[in-house]
Amino acid sequence: MPHAEGYTEFTPDEYPPFPEGDFTTVELETISLKKLLDEDATEQDRVFQTCKTRGFFYLELAGCESGETIRKGADDVARVAERFFQLPQQEKDAQRMQKGQLDGYKSVGATVTDKTGTPDTAEFMNIAKNDMILPSSAKMSRTWPPLIMQNQPLFDTYMRTAHSTGLKILSILATHLGAKPEDFLSRHRLEESSGDIIRMTRGPPRKNAEMPEIQTPSHTDFGSITLLMNWLGGLQVWSESARSAGPLEPDTPGEWVWVKPKRGHAIINLGDAAVKFTNGVLCSGRHRVVPSPGEQGKWPRYSIVYFVRPENECMMEVLEGKEIPRPEQEEGSRISAREWIVQQAKGLGTKFPEN
Repeated sequence: MPHAEGYTEFTPDEYPPFPEGDFTTVELETISLKKLLDEDATEQDRVFQTCKTRGFFYLELAGCESGETIRKGADDVARVAERFFQLPQQEKDAQRMQKGQLDGYKSVGATVTDKTGTPDTAEFMNIAKNDMILPSSAKMSRTWPPLIMQNQPLFDTYMRTAHSTGLKILSILATHLGAKPEDFLSRHRLEESSGDIIRMTRGPPRKNAEMPEIQTPSHTDFGSITLLMNWLGGLQVWSESARSAGPLEPDTPGEWVWVKPKRGHAIINLGDAAVKFTNGVLCSGRHRVVPSPGEQGKWPRYSIVYFVRPENECMMEVLEGKEIPRPEQEEGSRISAREWIVQQAKGLGTKFPEN
């Protein structure tokens, strides 16, 4: 959509509603963050049940300080995203992801969306947690552009709050699995080096009425917990529970169904690490992103994602817990989270630059 003087693309109050009509939508559970923080047993049971089946739910943010921080912070981060994606392409390319890295910029078309090699249509910028929570004078892993550094306090606050929210959910899941919560939490400590990031994504307006143009291909996340904030439709989940990891195509029969955006709510989903740590008890939800349907598709689609991933040096081993079946460990199968996540990332079809 063209810019007028002083006009900002990210104006969620002006977005049209998700359209009615022939759009199959999914009814996700809505969980209250306030109730989880208040140790509401019924609400915690509901989290556990949905994480065993679909691995996706809405998280209502109203009624507590951390929820309000996430809600308002996501709006502010999206405005930073808007400004970043309007930078000249050369400046964005200077931040591009390199082989073996999880942070940095991915340009449009750098990921394939199917086995024939069709390119994606979205761009994103991954911002490393471990750099943003450091004092501004500390040495960082890369030289971040001025726009990012000017907003380091915003990223710091948002990441800390989103991280603690993810850990609360992991703690609840551990308890229901008969595991010690600290065993789960000790694999996801805030200050330890990890692949935790904020991802700012921009999907372009739909080019025509034909659907879909794939912005993000079919996949399961490879971290433990994902916290997504988005304001327009476009997210789709596979209609059936899909527990097997793997890129591009679902592993079970079904169809893509729409997830309606819900103002004042985050969307939470589990990733493959949570499945691995629990030996398949929990479910990593398969999903993809296409342009929003109807009138919503005329707007650029921004999303803000925080990924809680295991610490780099933790071993990808199954937790001890009454409700977690013991695996048949093969000798030599131990792998660190750093190695495992790099392996998972390679499978997503991203074409890294050679230099």
